Amino acid sequence: MCRSLVTSLSVAVLITACNAVAAAEKGWQQTSALLTPRTGAGVIEVNGVIYAIGGVDGREFLSTSEFSAIQQDGSLAPWRDSGRLNEARGFFGVAAYNGFIYAVGGGNGPSGHHLLRSVERAAIRRDGSLGTWQREAQSLTFPRRCAKVVALGNDLYAIGGFGGTLFDSVERAHVNADGSLGPWKLLTDKLTMPRYIHAEAIVNGRLYVLGGHAEQGGMGEAGVEYADVRNGALGHWQASVPMQEGRYGLAAVSHAGYLYAMGGMNGASFSDGIASNHVSADGALGVWGKAGALPTPLADFGAVVYGDRLYIVGGTSPRGYFNDVFMARIGADGQLMAGGSGVQQSPPAPVNRVELPNYGVVLQALDGGTYIYLQIDTGHGREWLAAADADIAAGDRVRYSDGIWMRDFFSKYLQRRFDAIRFVGNLEKVTSQNRD
Repeated sequence: MCRSLVTSLSVAVLITACNAVAAAEKGWQQTSALLTPRTGAGVIEVNGVIYAIGGVDGREFLSTSEFSAIQQDGSLAPWRDSGRLNEARGFFGVAAYNGFIYAVGGGNGPSGHHLLRSVERAAIRRDGSLGTWQREAQSLTFPRRCAKVVALGNDLYAIGGFGGTLFDSVERAHVNADGSLGPWKLLTDKLTMPRYIHAEAIVNGRLYVLGGHAEQGGMGEAGVEYADVRNGALGHWQASVPMQEGRYGLAAVSHAGYLYAMGGMNGASFSDGIASNHVSADGALGVWGKAGALPTPLADFGAVVYGDRLYIVGGTSPRGYFNDVFMARIGADGQLMAGGSGVQQSPPAPVNRVELPNYGVVLQALDGGTYIYLQIDTGHGREWLAAADADIAAGDRVRYSDGIWMRDFFSKYLQRRFDAIRFVGNLEKVTSQNRD
């Protein structure tokens, strides 16, 4: 047992060191690491300060927040604690407006099963820290996990998400003079498709929404749509040029007329790809191209641009949960530049490994193309789960991560509907070597 632990830690340190070398070769450099590994956190930049709020550390949903100032050479100052949310939450929307940061919706509890309508805000202090988080009196019309939130004009908009079903709706709340919110109201104009674990960015006066988890089939969406932003209000949603591959759990940013789609997942596969598209003056998209690659395949990470620098904050991969923060420079041609500025830091502390707290015996194993669908006898009942295609058969014993539950899920490949199914990122067969 002790030998196995030492070996695991040694491998983790070696992998982290190799990642640092590989990242530098791709133009990325590590800067100050987060105090806590975070995925599904609210990450936002305001006045040269980056905030990482809530999220999941691989073991529990977080109520903590932290911040770091961007220094003159682009590196980050050491991260500092900045107080706690009233309610732990992850996979929520975050926006800044007129001296406040807002945390909107999300989820918590086992596998994020508790969906949130609540909204909190905190004032930004002069030193960059946040004041006490206050719960807003006005809650969302619907609970929304993995919604995106943007501040436009004097309003906040919550776009898409999951609240028992995938949403194509948008709701809006007016920001009052004291920072409090008025009632949330559903807009009549809807997205062109349901959006869940999607991304958004504003370029040339248009709000673009990219990708997301497909409503059926468990894959990523490639679709892109936009709405004009005029006088602080959203116009009609229209489809635009789709990405070359589907992605969910991705991040999007904009810089100097370019729109970027980064990382994420398609099915059970993580991506390190960065796609870019130059947006014309009238907002039209051209052809999607490649602008570089992330330092490692990632999903559910934070991404912000400040000046000509791109920052990647936290995230998750099949290996675990990251506290890494990487930065790279963006060239005038929209490509990531090799050998960014700043001081290379030593490899960060090992990240939290993905835990496999669930155990059971496989009763059925169905080939679902990209996925394998397994019916499991947990000893306390039966459940279905979907994982990356693996050599698993009926009678095998398996351990698996908590994952995310989907209700009333339809698999196009199997032409079968599941009342409830658990999508897991990590699954392993129990053998005599890994029984403990």
